[in-house]
Amino acid sequence: MGKGSIVRYKNVYYRVTRATKNTVNLSNTVFGSKVLHKGIPKSEVVEAYDEWREHWHKSETFRCM
Repeated sequence: MGKGSIVRYKNVYYRVTRATKNTVNLSNTVFGSKVLHKGIPKSEVVEAYDEWREHWHKSETFRCM
C-alpha cells in the first residue's frame, strides 16, 4: 500500500495521499486531493482497487461519460 493506492476505510473508498511505515493519510474521495483523514493505522484500511473499479463501472456517473 503506497501513495495513490485506492483503499476502503469505514466502507468508503479513498485514495492514499501519504503512506508511512505504520500509517496513511486519505483524501476525501478517490478523485479529490484534499486530505480528510490523517494518521490512520494501516491495519484499519484495506486495499480495494478491484472493488472500487467494479463499483465505479456500475455508477451513474461512469455511464453518463
